[in-house]
Amino acid sequence: MDDHPPPPSHEDNDPGPGTNSFPSDPSSNGPKPHTSSGGEQRMDESGAQDLHNLHNLHPNASNGLQPGGGDLGKSLSPSDLIEWLFHDDLELGNPGPGPSPERPSGFSPMSFLESMFAVSPEFPHSNTRKNVDENIRSALIALVPSLQYNPDFGVRQIERCLQVYWLIYHPQYPILHKPSFSNSDAHPLLLLAMIMLGAGLSPCTGTDESAVFQHPKALADEIAGPLRWLILSNSDCKPPARLWVIQSLLLLETYEITSTTRFLHERAYLHHGAKIQLLRRSPVLGGDPLKDEDEDGAYLPANHVWKKWVEVESMKRATLMAFYLDTVHATVYGHMVVLYAHQIRLSLPCEDELWEFDNVGQKTDSFKGLKTPKFLAALKSLLHRHKIPTSSFGKKILLAGLLTIMFQMQQKDLQLSFIEWNSVKDSWTDTISLAIDVWRVDVCTPGCCSTETSLCFAPNDRRLLPPMLRPDDSRCKFALYHISQIYMRITHYDYIIYAGAPSRMNVKVGDHEYRTVEHRILKWSQSSAGRISVVHAYMFLFEMLLSPTNEDITYTYDPNCDPFLHRKNIMASAILVIFAYNFSLDGPESALFDQLPKNTNFYPEKEDGYAYLRRVRRQLGQASGAPVETPTYVATSTSTSQNTPTANPTNPTSTVYHSTIRQHAENLPAVPHKHHLVGLLKVFFRMFEHSNWEVGLEYSRLFRNAIERSLGRSKISCDDMYSIQ
Repeated sequence: MDDHPPPPSHEDNDPGPGTNSFPSDPSSNGPKPHTSSGGEQRMDESGAQDLHNLHNLHPNASNGLQPGGGDLGKSLSPSDLIEWLFHDDLELGNPGPGPSPERPSGFSPMSFLESMFAVSPEFPHSNTRKNVDENIRSALIALVPSLQYNPDFGVRQIERCLQVYWLIYHPQYPILHKPSFSNSDAHPLLLLAMIMLGAGLSPCTGTDESAVFQHPKALADEIAGPLRWLILSNSDCKPPARLWVIQSLLLLETYEITSTTRFLHERAYLHHGAKIQLLRRSPVLGGDPLKDEDEDGAYLPANHVWKKWVEVESMKRATLMAFYLDTVHATVYGHMVVLYAHQIRLSLPCEDELWEFDNVGQKTDSFKGLKTPKFLAALKSLLHRHKIPTSSFGKKILLAGLLTIMFQMQQKDLQLSFIEWNSVKDSWTDTISLAIDVWRVDVCTPGCCSTETSLCFAPNDRRLLPPMLRPDDSRCKFALYHISQIYMRITHYDYIIYAGAPSRMNVKVGDHEYRTVEHRILKWSQSSAGRISVVHAYMFLFEMLLSPTNEDITYTYDPNCDPFLHRKNIMASAILVIFAYNFSLDGPESALFDQLPKNTNFYPEKEDGYAYLRRVRRQLGQASGAPVETPTYVATSTSTSQNTPTANPTNPTSTVYHSTIRQHAENLPAVPHKHHLVGLLKVFFRMFEHSNWEVGLEYSRLFRNAIERSLGRSKISCDDMYSIQ
């Protein structure tokens, strides 16, 4: 729940959020030092040059430049946005940290693939990634000696942890090559990271693990504590870093950020940049990736071709995963972005079927001719509303790419705010918002609740999947979609402070800071941007807690058992956004707080939380004359347009969906009593009060604070939010 400083205020009709500060990395799209002929570095008015570039895109700009509110005369088209965003890299000859356009930047040239498909791979037997012996256990204990005395670190428990890793984490983030993985050949520190995640995810399997583990969460935390120092002090952790180093740091960061103590949460954020710098000083981001692949790939010995491909694809996936986590943590927690879309000069991940190919009962013939598009080309196509076929992991990367463009444009807004070109802000926000909806409808077909769209798993593993990962589970699998549409219009800082957080990033929030946030929240809630944000927050809760087809069926939710590690934080953000919107407009639900006994846990509500959600969904659909989006509705609407050319930018499916969201937003004020939130907040308080990670406990205290304020308590701050109890 770390955050960046508060942003400038939002325009009333402007859904753009506040801005981050300019990154210090010179490869970013902020003002850059230019070198004169004498070798001296100077800023050379790069900020003005950026605005000059935009002015050239809009010849009518000078006519609309009025004090107090300028107008460019027309909105930014996707082509304008792309040219402006990547102008510095293209015009100034700065290719960024990735390879230049003249160098081979795809990891799978057709000549290399043809050589690969000409032979069958010799992957090890699946038992090599399932079985663990005492030698492996002893090697792990030598790294973390205290594990010798942990009852959950026997051979049986280690094997179960690895099984859970492959069952739950790998389908979401397939960065390790499962068919060729061997426990005995893997680096012990990478194995420890996998065991840590498997132990942490063991409550998510849907089965009783008490016969195997006594306290698996304690095992995961015991590994996480020393693991970062063990990795960073290893001799392989230096430029250019070995693949296992990057993979281990990625697994550790995922766990530290989402599932541990505040100390480890903050430690992961502080060291995130070190991992990015290791990648910048490696061929994958800092040079010519696989410069010999066209020259030597065809001449590799037959049994080495697949090994070479696995190594290359694995490093590409690790890099894309680092990019994805950078974006997700910026969106969910308000952290600063380090990597931007234009710095990723790689192709998208290969197809899931190829990545999971294990040469058992399968042939390579079906893979011939497969070639993944370049990431930047796919991103530009999305902005032009073209459908991009890609793998489940590729879908995540494309959404992250759209979000980094959003972050870059927020930085551009700093420049525009000086001359008040606010219409540019309006237009880029709508362009990216629509592109994200194109991703939702045309790339993530049949929708963000589809398991098969969001996960990469082998057919044989389907029967082993836990309940929340099975194809018949209708809850949202791409929670990042909803929070991205929310974050575009309101910052994490604002809705956390408004709910009563007493400090951010160890900086105390005083009365003046709160009043400033309160003013921004009220302005946001009265705008169309605020209504769109809240519609997405409601939709996400509908998808997570209500059946899409039967109003009488509701779902319970336990954040400790959620296999999607970031989703629990997005759940918390959604209810806080709903609270901010309704409380700022309509105030508390009642004025009963002063009549309640001191230190009571009894909070009377006017409406049960689940009944509240059902009512809002029903009444919002009635007011709009269209059902609030559900997975079934999306599947129906997309299936009716299958005969329409998907590459046609006039394909109405995504634009109709985008317009429907806006229609719901315009009709949101027609739904009465939306501020009757005590019942829903109590549902969330009970969900999070037994969280097994500290940030979840902090959320629970903030929910209780919101409950009491909704009952009429005048005190705003949640003073015990960060207390360790």
